[in-house]
Amino acid sequence: MEPSHVDRRIPVILLTGFLGAGKTTLLLRWLQESPATGLRLGVVMNEFGLESVDSQILERPGLPVREVSGGCVCCAPDSELDRAVRQLAESGDCDYVVVETSGLADPDNVIDVLTDPELLDVTRLQAVVTVVDGPWYARPSEGGDIGERVLARRQIEFAHVVALSKCDRMSAEDVQAASAAIRAVNASAELVRLPYGLPEIGLLLDRPAGEMRIELDATPAAEATGHLHHSYRSVTWRFPAPVERPAFERFLTRLDPKAVVRAKGFVRFTHAPTKLHLFQTVWGHHLIEEFPHTPAPDPVAVLIGPSLDPETHRLALRELVFGKGTRTFPVRNG
Repeated sequence: MEPSHVDRRIPVILLTGFLGAGKTTLLLRWLQESPATGLRLGVVMNEFGLESVDSQILERPGLPVREVSGGCVCCAPDSELDRAVRQLAESGDCDYVVVETSGLADPDNVIDVLTDPELLDVTRLQAVVTVVDGPWYARPSEGGDIGERVLARRQIEFAHVVALSKCDRMSAEDVQAASAAIRAVNASAELVRLPYGLPEIGLLLDRPAGEMRIELDATPAAEATGHLHHSYRSVTWRFPAPVERPAFERFLTRLDPKAVVRAKGFVRFTHAPTKLHLFQTVWGHHLIEEFPHTPAPDPVAVLIGPSLDPETHRLALRELVFGKGTRTFPVRNG
């Protein structure tokens, strides 16, 4: 017989971080690590936009995934998140759940849902892991305004573990600067530098839930910005045909990072129409790589930003395929 004190509730890990910080990349590493733990992973995914690109990146046979609609999980109906987590916890298909929020989500609201007494009958909030975009956080001039910085700070404040991402793209001085800035916000959190280290899922699940206590500094009233995502919009556009790769790369390069903070999706190119490629853009830096997974997702582009013009960007994407006209769209100065 098991001791009466054994906690049989499903542990939940909350994964937060601003747009493009690398949350899904970390989740993929956890997915690779899970077989060694002997524990099955379940995922609750929330994205800002009509199309869930990240859930398609994660898709694997036998991996249970639930999506939360409503744009941003912190303002979606509480029942949406509660229902998704509860379904996984009671399904018998997983031994722990990772909730990945939209990059625009305030963790406070999400934690309120995950610690609701009724949900705590079947789950327990094991840890909050926040991914911080290292190059962006180390250099405030790289992009974003006070709203983005305040939200990133709040995501750090609530973390048990902070994963500083993209350290391989940073100088030693910038790594130290970003680390010091994180420590100034949350001195109690464990700090891990990606890709060199990893918040190991086995260790996260082994430690007692709520073991790390965090003293939060109140955010000054002058910094209060409301829910950031209220000022953000998204555009979803499905590619009806392959596009010329040079033209597509010019499109990504010309996107103004003040208007389009994040772009991602899948695309086929005319020179190799049978191959699908994943593209990602954050703060004006883009990456394109082959995506050989099957079944292949439909080619689609999702653009997210505080001042993008949906119709103008849809026209620019349409012209990549049909080549009609040369109408311009918001571009970076210079």
